[in-house]
Amino acid sequence: MQFDKNKIYSTLQKRSEDDQGNYFIDSQQEVLDFDEITQEVADQYRNKKPTASCDALYVKDDSHIYLIELKNARRSRIGKNFFKQKAYDSVWTLMAAFYQDLSLEELKERLYLVVVFNDEEIIEKEQESQYFQAFKKKVGQLAGEKERILFGMDIYKGTFYKDVYTVEKNVFLKQMYQDIFE
Repeated sequence: MQFDKNKIYSTLQKRSEDDQGNYFIDSQQEVLDFDEITQEVADQYRNKKPTASCDALYVKDDSHIYLIELKNARRSRIGKNFFKQKAYDSVWTLMAAFYQDLSLEELKERLYLVVVFNDEEIIEKEQESQYFQAFKKKVGQLAGEKERILFGMDIYKGTFYKDVYTVEKNVFLKQMYQDIFE
C-alpha cells in the first residue's frame, strides 16, 4: 500500500497524547502513526469499517518490528482485556499494509509488542503497602519472571509476537527506550 508520508510520520511524543492533548512521553523519536495506517487500510479493505490498533509502529530493522501502545493511565484503571483487541487487530493490519509476502509465523519472529502505561504522574496514584509490593515481587521471582506481562497479554507472546512487554513509563524510558531506538 502507498501511504501519505505527511499523515503517517509522527513522533513518540505526539503518539502519547491523550484525549485532552497531554502527552506523557517527551521524545521526538520518529515513529509511524499506526492509527492512521489502520484507518487507511480499513478504508481500502474493510469498507471503511475501523479496527482496533496500537498507537505507533517502529521498524528498527528486518528482525525488529515494534508495535507500541501508549496509555496515559494508571495500571489499576486499565481493564484486564483493554489491549487484547488492539494487539490482535494490529497484527492483521500490519500484514495487510506492509508484510503481505510474510507468513504469520515469519512475521511473529520479528514482531514485538510494547504496552506503556503511566503510573508515575497521575494525580491519584495508588499507594500499595511495602509488604504487598514485596509479596508481588517474590511471587514473580518464584514464577521465574523478571517482568510480568500484564492485562492478559501473555496469550500473544509466541503466537503473534516474539515478545510482549507491559511496562510503566519510567521502566520504558530507563530500560527499553535505548535498546529499541538506538
